[in-house]
Amino acid sequence: MADLPAPRPAYRKVVAALAESEERYRMLVEGVRRYAIFMLDPAGIILTWNRGMQELLGYNRDEIVGQSGAVVFSAPVAFRKELAQAKGAGESIAEHMNIRRDGSEIRVHDTTTSLHNSKGRLIGFAKVVRYIDSSNDRKDDAAGIELAKALARIEVEVEHRQRLEAQLLTAVEQERERLGRDLHDDLSQRLAGAALMSRTLAKELKGRSAADREKARALGDLLAEATGVARNLSRGLHPITITTNGLPKALEELAARVPQNVRFSWPSSKKLDLDPSVALHVYRIAEEAVGNAVRHARAKRITIELHTTPGRKIALAITDDGKGLGNRRGPEGMGLQNMRYRARVIRGTLKIASAPKRGTVVTCILPIQQPRRRLSIS
Repeated sequence: MADLPAPRPAYRKVVAALAESEERYRMLVEGVRRYAIFMLDPAGIILTWNRGMQELLGYNRDEIVGQSGAVVFSAPVAFRKELAQAKGAGESIAEHMNIRRDGSEIRVHDTTTSLHNSKGRLIGFAKVVRYIDSSNDRKDDAAGIELAKALARIEVEVEHRQRLEAQLLTAVEQERERLGRDLHDDLSQRLAGAALMSRTLAKELKGRSAADREKARALGDLLAEATGVARNLSRGLHPITITTNGLPKALEELAARVPQNVRFSWPSSKKLDLDPSVALHVYRIAEEAVGNAVRHARAKRITIELHTTPGRKIALAITDDGKGLGNRRGPEGMGLQNMRYRARVIRGTLKIASAPKRGTVVTCILPIQQPRRRLSIS
């Protein structure tokens, strides 16, 4: 079999742009050393670290990134209040006690600013903390001006990264589509041809021993099985059904492909007209939720429900009878983060309800948008 084609230039270009953005972002944040700067996601989880964090509070990168911003507060309730105020008013300014890594407390001036993209959607918070020292007011005023400029540059870079990450999702799907088609149109066809040749050979070995004929027949069966595996892999890499028959049919095929008892529910009399790129994000959310239920929750029964709601919205719900998420501590896994990010990209909301030994329900609600273009780009 010939080597698979190299990734498309669009994919490599987006990956390179993200790497450049990451370096700019790191230099911007780490360049501000007299202040501890947290970049938080909308849920208050710390995303970034700067040198000021270590100099002022004693935490290094590995200890702080991925933790809740409340970890440095002597009163975690105050942290939640600051985020709520910043979300509502755009900014929260307060003085309070922070806990250093060694357990000691210092009084700090804390500014929390909400960050929004160009469409007004909340994408996180910037929290800036400085030690209160009345003897350095003038110096602090000058530093504050420079800090404001740095934060403005950081916010622009955050929005730029959000756009690049959305482009990367599309580029990744294009690569998956390419690989899926290669598997289906090339490898699967070659395997099917080899299986046919093996079965023909088994018929032609009339004068040979029964053992030889059996080996040829068994080889044909193995090649036929491998053909089925390759075709299933191609469907998993890129569900072509989405672009040909729509999201409901693709979800129906997903339910049929999973070895566990998975039931898909959608009124057959209804039509769902979604942009293929939006439909693909919804499909990937369902695929991830089903995969989590099978691999991690050990679910025996899974239900995928798709229905429309008032106000031109659709709701996707994946329910399982698995062991649940339990009392999770620390940051969410990559799969849950991916589902949340995909939901944000399509302007939807994702909710996860779970209880130990009582299963999990993953719900995604999003507005129905008019189809604009196909996902794939020739």
